Amino acid sequence: MPRIRNILLDRDGTVILDKHYQHDPAELEFESGAVEGLARLAGAGMRFFVLTNQSGIGRGYFSEQAMDACTRRLDEMLAAHGVVVTDTIYCPHAPEDTCRCRKPDTGMWEVLRERHGLLPEECVMIGDKIADVHFGLRAGLAASVLVLTGKGEKQARKLGLPDFESCPASRWMDTGNVEGGWPNCVARDLEGAAQWILESLHEPEA
Repeated sequence: MPRIRNILLDRDGTVILDKHYQHDPAELEFESGAVEGLARLAGAGMRFFVLTNQSGIGRGYFSEQAMDACTRRLDEMLAAHGVVVTDTIYCPHAPEDTCRCRKPDTGMWEVLRERHGLLPEECVMIGDKIADVHFGLRAGLAASVLVLTGKGEKQARKLGLPDFESCPASRWMDTGNVEGGWPNCVARDLEGAAQWILESLHEPEA
């Protein structure tokens, strides 16, 4: 099994609370389990990349400068916990625009792959939306994880995933099936996602 080296992260609802069209750096707040999970993955030597759809820019609700300010603030917040984001990339387009970068399309993956030499078999996508899961599947990544923070619970029901509460594991559930667009894993939060990755996918270097 290839070693997992890179974690691709959705932002709103996964790393930070999903506040409608978030554009004020002062209002950024971590999602439940985000700091704990990312710190565990950082301790295992993972690199982090944030990929986020930001249609508020295309709709005229906020500027790219505001988005960049939020990126800088989130980088600072994570760095305070020993988590370094290698790169953040975003799609500024509205859903009705014609683009290839809005998840689940893979334009952002193609940019990051070329920019950083990423290999799909060494990457895991984590997000709270079906678009994140399908992005990972389309890009051919090693795995996709749906977290139940943010919009995750509603998205899990929409996919018809098994009842998470019936799972014997306390923080994650391996779906065992990606047919029909399911994620490889459903996790309660980023801490649960980190636990699954480290226990089920990751092979430390000798």
